[in-house]
Amino acid sequence: MKKLAILMFSLVMILSACGTSTTNNVGQNESIEETSGANNNNGESNEEAQDANIQESVGVFKGWADNHTIEVETDNGYVTYYITPEMQDAVNALEEGSEVSIAFFENEEGRLELQSVEAK
Repeated sequence: MKKLAILMFSLVMILSACGTSTTNNVGQNESIEETSGANNNNGESNEEAQDANIQESVGVFKGWADNHTIEVETDNGYVTYYITPEMQDAVNALEEGSEVSIAFFENEEGRLELQSVEAK
């Protein structure tokens, strides 16, 4: 009897985890499309907004986290920064463990994107 109850409970849990509603996602996709459409129309104003939101920080370069992300230890802990192809040569010139001064901004995807980096 216990085995049957456990089996039924497990089956209910598995089936409830597999069932999702697709109607909730439809509105989110439309909202994302509207937002990205608005961003395409205002390409110049986005660049101006990025320039206004540039932040600066000092830390210790810890190395590459993956092919397009570096890790820097700051006063706030370890922080990862997205690297554009244009910035890769500047980052490749850095040595792990060196103190760096960086400028960055938060891009449309919420990632911290490196604007400039300089060894101290």
